Amino acid sequence: MKLGSMQSTFACYGDHCYKKMKELGFEAVDFNINGELNGRTEDEYDAAILLEKERMEKAGVYAHQVHGPWRFPPRDDTEEARAERMEAMKRSLRCTALLGCRYWVIHPLMPFGHRNDGDFEEFWQINLNFFKALLPTAKQYDIVICFENMPMRSLSISPVSKTLEFIRAINDESFQLCLDTGHGWIRGTTPGDAVRMAGSTLKVLHVHDNMQLPDPHLVPGMGTIDWDDFMAALHETKFDGVLSLECELDEFLPESDQDARFEALKKVANDLISRIP
Repeated sequence: MKLGSMQSTFACYGDHCYKKMKELGFEAVDFNINGELNGRTEDEYDAAILLEKERMEKAGVYAHQVHGPWRFPPRDDTEEARAERMEAMKRSLRCTALLGCRYWVIHPLMPFGHRNDGDFEEFWQINLNFFKALLPTAKQYDIVICFENMPMRSLSISPVSKTLEFIRAINDESFQLCLDTGHGWIRGTTPGDAVRMAGSTLKVLHVHDNMQLPDPHLVPGMGTIDWDDFMAALHETKFDGVLSLECELDEFLPESDQDARFEALKKVANDLISRIP
């Protein structure tokens, strides 16, 4: 199993971030493409993505998954706002293809905010209509949309079981699951159980730990997740993807220098892989 990580975790190394990832054994990149032009032309935006691809290739790493547009707090309450989200997501999908990446991760729309469903039937239908409309663009670029389970306790779609129910309602091979281990644990599902529930629907991972409290994205082993069971479940279900970390390092060995912290992160990741039965 290959190791992966968010590019942003290694951003402290600047232009050498991909080189450092490769040195530490992280060869699969989780890259963010928010789809916002921010004053650039389409050509300038594309050029920036192609430059990242060139840097990855030079370092010997590759983009395994892209995280699509997300803004907080969510602003998806009007048709105009959702149309803007659609444009950004289509651009993100197109640039994911430019990067040579097949898996694109996205959160649900939250038309009533992140603290409640509002009218759940309307919430569900808005998301169903939106992602069905987005699917042709994903298919055009041969990209799999990976719908991510959420941590919000007040959103009924957040538990892994409900996320999977939504994916099955879409019922398309180009719409699958991104399992976020920490989010699932906050909502009371162990990552091992989540893997078993998902089966072949699981395509990509966001791996991090917590103590079922707010979502701190801790390094595995700093929280209460059963990692032995998680790795056993990946083995049982024949998951052949990437073990991709989505960790914040602020609380990880804070007294150590930068290089020592990343060496320790490498050891944690390799220890997880060594637990596969």
